[in-house]
Amino acid sequence: LLYNRAMHPAGVWVFLVALLFESAMPAHADSQGRTPSGPVGASMALLATLQDAGILPPEGSPEANRVIQAVIQFQGLFMKGADPAVRQFVDQALETKYAARAEAVGTEFRKNGWTSEVVEAVCDHYAEISAQERAQLTGSFARVNMRQEDFELLRGLYTRARSTFDQQGRSIHRVFAEHRRAMPGGKQFDRKEKRDGDEGVHTHQGEDGLYQGGAAGVEEARWSRTG
Repeated sequence: LLYNRAMHPAGVWVFLVALLFESAMPAHADSQGRTPSGPVGASMALLATLQDAGILPPEGSPEANRVIQAVIQFQGLFMKGADPAVRQFVDQALETKYAARAEAVGTEFRKNGWTSEVVEAVCDHYAEISAQERAQLTGSFARVNMRQEDFELLRGLYTRARSTFDQQGRSIHRVFAEHRRAMPGGKQFDRKEKRDGDEGVHTHQGEDGLYQGGAAGVEEARWSRTG
C-alpha cells in the first residue's frame, strides 16, 4: 500500500485499515486477489467518523490496532458470515430498525460494507437481546477467533460518538456520509446524491483540523497491492 506521506498525520489513521484489511479478512479478496474498495472505504469512513468525535485511542497504539481490527473483522463477519446465529442477529437488527427498508439496507451492506445505518442497527439491537442470544453470538464469534469484548468495544465507541454528535446538534449519519464519499469506492455515493438530491451532508472539523488531510486527501493517494 502506498500513501501520500505529506498528508495531515491524523489521516494516517484511516490508512492503517488497508494495511490490516487483507490479513484480518482475507476472504474479502476477489478472484484476482484484489481487495474490493467498497468494504475498505466503508471501514475507513467509520474510523474517520469515530475520530471526528474525538474518542479513538492514539494512532499506532495497541488499543488503536484493536479498534481497527474490530471494525474490519465484524464488518466481514456480518457481511459474509454463514453462521445462523450471526445471520439472524443482523437480519433482526435491520428489521427492528428499518422495517420495510431492511432488505434494501442489508443488500447494500453485504455488497459495499458498513453504513452508519447498519452499525447503528446492530449496536442498538445488541443492547436489546437476551443473555441467551448474547451467549449464542459469543460462541459464533469464538468459532472464527473473534471476541464478544471486541464487539462491545465497537458498540461502545459508536454509542459515544453518536452521543457526542447529538450534543453538538449534528447527525452521525451525515458525518459518516461525507467521509464515505471521500474514501475508496465513494464515487457511487456522489452519483446517488446527485440523483436523489444533496441533503446537506456535512462533517465538523475541529480546531486541529482532523481529517482535513485524511479524508480529502484520499483521492490523492495511490493504491497498489504488491507481492
